[in-house]
Amino acid sequence: MRLKWTFSTHRCFRRCQRQYFFREIAASHNARNALRREAFILKQAKGLDLWRGLLVHGAIESQVIPRLEENVPIPWDEVMNKTLAAAHLQFDFSASAKHREEGMTKSKAGDAYCVLLPHLRGEDVSTEEFERVLAETQLALRNLAGMEELWRRITGRGRYWAELPVCVAYAGARVEARIDLLCFRGPGKPIVVEWKTYAGDTGGDARLQTAVYAWVLCRHKKWAIKNAADVELLEAQLLSGKLIEHRCDDRSFEELEDLIYRGIGEMQALVGEKQYADQVLHDFAFARSPSMCVYCAFRELCIGTQTTAVEAHQAATTAQGMLF
Repeated sequence: MRLKWTFSTHRCFRRCQRQYFFREIAASHNARNALRREAFILKQAKGLDLWRGLLVHGAIESQVIPRLEENVPIPWDEVMNKTLAAAHLQFDFSASAKHREEGMTKSKAGDAYCVLLPHLRGEDVSTEEFERVLAETQLALRNLAGMEELWRRITGRGRYWAELPVCVAYAGARVEARIDLLCFRGPGKPIVVEWKTYAGDTGGDARLQTAVYAWVLCRHKKWAIKNAADVELLEAQLLSGKLIEHRCDDRSFEELEDLIYRGIGEMQALVGEKQYADQVLHDFAFARSPSMCVYCAFRELCIGTQTTAVEAHQAATTAQGMLF
């Protein structure tokens, strides 16, 4: 099994190795093993805040960027209406548990495919919660429409790449970054935009995450950017309307490479080159914080795979956190 390092998998591995096991090793759409199939379904599950972010990302990718590339005005009212319609369609798909239907696949369902964590757990999503998601989605798009400094920097750049995966080999693993938006202000002078749909400042995580984008662009033979400082890194906080510029240099790359190298080393020490059938779940540590279990899609699956009473009690205690 070839190891993959991304910023999100790194954080997942450090916070809960069992969640990493189910997400990155066990989950498989085509496997006949029932546990692996269930892990795949659970991997698709998302909380309401993450869903809101995906709605915004989808609207930008499918409706905003094509108009930007054509250099025509963006009909923001139309963008919002289509996004809200997609939200209703996805919500109904999730509430009806259509992902459980025989023969249902993500490709077959298309843009309607959605698995919301509350529905998966048999919980209701109140009208107030649903309306909040819709309102915050609209707010994010309205703020985006009004970010004049961002539009000044990225308008008229010719070619744009949205949700672009960039992969490079490093330290025996595959390092992957998905760039929200990439364009160029000149030869070898890229602009990278990261859409953030969570409230508040994101601090050091955002600095290192955007540095990953610059790092993979500099190492990838297709893009081959010569200098870290040539990459313009912009973080667009869409719920607040803030635009933050992050700076990156060779020293940032040294810090980042140390993080990636140590992360890959930890994964290799535990996972190695073994395939799924050769992995031992007991080797993967429980979450470091009870709050991880409270919001984890794999909670019941994790508890259900314990083989001893002691392990089952430990998993249940961790999963329910302060209830004990």
